[in-house]
Amino acid sequence: MEIRTADAGRGAGWLMDGFEYFKRSAGVWIGMTILLFIFSIVLSIIPLGGIVLQVISPALAGGLMLGCKTLDDGKPLEIGHLFAGFTNNAGALLGLGGLYIAALIVLGIVLLVLMIVGLGGTQLLAQIQSGGLEHFQQVASGVLLLILIGLGLYVPILMGLWFAPAHVVLGGCGVTDAITRSFKGCLANIVPFLVYGIVGLVLSVIASIPLMLGWLVLFPMVTASVYIAYKEIFGQAPAGEAVSP
Repeated sequence: MEIRTADAGRGAGWLMDGFEYFKRSAGVWIGMTILLFIFSIVLSIIPLGGIVLQVISPALAGGLMLGCKTLDDGKPLEIGHLFAGFTNNAGALLGLGGLYIAALIVLGIVLLVLMIVGLGGTQLLAQIQSGGLEHFQQVASGVLLLILIGLGLYVPILMGLWFAPAHVVLGGCGVTDAITRSFKGCLANIVPFLVYGIVGLVLSVIASIPLMLGWLVLFPMVTASVYIAYKEIFGQAPAGEAVSP
C-alpha cells in the first residue's frame, strides 16, 4: 500500500477541487443532496431508523464515490449513483456501518463509566434535576474534560471510516483492510486534515446561514473532496496537485 503525504495547503485544495466536480453536474448533485436529506428525515422519525441510517451510510458513501469516479472518467453523474453502493460490495459497506455503530456504543459506555466514576454522574444528575446549579458549576470543568475525551476517542473512529467506503468500492478491499488503510492515510496527513477541518468548519457556518441552502453546494464539495483526497493519498494521483474531472 502506497500512502502519500500531501502538502498542508491541500486540505483547502481538496474542498476547492470538489467544487469543480460539483460544477460539472450541479443539477444532479443538488438532486442527490435533496433526496438524501429527505431520506434521512424519513428514517429519523421511524423507530430505530437512526441506527439503520448509520449502518447504511457507508453504502451511500460508496455509491457517491462511484459517482465521483464516473465524473472522473468523463461520464455523466446520475441520481442512481447515490444507491450504487447497495449493488457494489454491499456486504463490506454494510459491515463498515455495523462496526461504526459498535464503536459508538463502546465509546458511549466508556464515557458513561468515566462520568459515573470521575464526576459522580448519578449524584450530578440528581443535583441538576433538583436545581442544584452550584454543584453543576463545580464540576463544569470535569464535564468539559469528558467532552474533550469523547472527541479525542471519536477522531480515530472517524479516521478509520473516512476513506473506508472508497477503499471498498474503488480498491476492492475488505472491511478490516479498508479501515486500516483509511486510518493510516489520515494519520500520515494530519496537517492537511487540520487545515481541511478548519476550512470546512468555516464553510459549514457560511452554508448554514441562508436557511441551510448552502449545503446544496457544500455537501457535494465535501463528498468530492473525499474522492480527490483518496486519489492523492493512496497513489492514484500526484499528491499536492489538483484533481479535476
